[in-house]
Amino acid sequence: MTDTIPGSLSVSNDVIADIAGYAALSCYGVVGMAEQQQGVESVRLLAGQRLRKGVLVSSTEEGLSIDLHIVIESGVNMKSVCENLASSVSFTLAEIAQIDPAALKIAIHIDALKSRG
Repeated sequence: MTDTIPGSLSVSNDVIADIAGYAALSCYGVVGMAEQQQGVESVRLLAGQRLRKGVLVSSTEEGLSIDLHIVIESGVNMKSVCENLASSVSFTLAEIAQIDPAALKIAIHIDALKSRG
């Protein structure tokens, strides 16, 4: 049984980015997070410990805005992957960081396609 402890919870944007990045990687069709390199028209697939570079978290008047830059697997249904991804990130942030899903705005940017093989 859990006990309620009075107080408030403050979670940094970097922690939110990490949670969102790991939630994204667990989704079917997502190969990894992407980083847009300045001055170059290509993207780089990020290693697991650098996920937050592919996630931009900012505060708005309505709540939090999260931009996910992802690389997806070739041949998957992009719309289904994006819907599943948004749902997974929203659920994970609600469970772990106690962030109200109604206060989240999640934007997904597909920066590249990659075959897993």
